[in-house]
Amino acid sequence: MENKTGNVEKKKATLPFRLFYVLAIVMLIYMGFSAITSYQAFVDYCASYQIEPGSEWFTGFKSILAAIVPCLVYAATLYGIGLLLQNSENK
Repeated sequence: MENKTGNVEKKKATLPFRLFYVLAIVMLIYMGFSAITSYQAFVDYCASYQIEPGSEWFTGFKSILAAIVPCLVYAATLYGIGLLLQNSENK
């Protein structure tokens, strides 16, 4: 589509890759939320069994990583798809 000045409009063409960028940001926000809730669940677990979180730090570290890593992978994948779509539209 051309507008009055003869420039081609790219509004619809830019939507798909921006959607993937926004989804990647949402996944990073969710990753932060998951990290906080996993830490809180670990501290509650330690309090319920009356143990110090420092003595079971590796268990807490594993549970936090189990919540963070999938979100990070999904965010990186979504960003990569958006980048590929953007590069394919620029060619």
